[in-house]
Amino acid sequence: MNIDSEVRHFVDLSANDKARFLSRFMYELTLEARNYYGPGGSQDIDANKLRFINEIQHRLTRFLEQILIDDPARSTDESMLRLLLAPRSEKTIESLVLGAYTRTIQALG
Repeated sequence: MNIDSEVRHFVDLSANDKARFLSRFMYELTLEARNYYGPGGSQDIDANKLRFINEIQHRLTRFLEQILIDDPARSTDESMLRLLLAPRSEKTIESLVLGAYTRTIQALG
């Protein structure tokens, strides 16, 4: 994945399309989170991965709100995308983000 290309694409979207993209990405992250706990609470929970997903969701929901209210104090689109798509030392985390991101692109085609 070319991060610079992804950033350029996102920056060029309208506010509505950015909101739609982020909403779908957040949905896809919730699907990823399901891989880290079992049905009925009987299996082990991977707290670190769930915490990571929660922190990303936290940042994205605020960023999404700031897009919708046109908040001039929000982070730049570029910094948010780079935060999401940056290579990570823990490859499982990197893989879950890129998986959610790829499915988002496919869904919104």
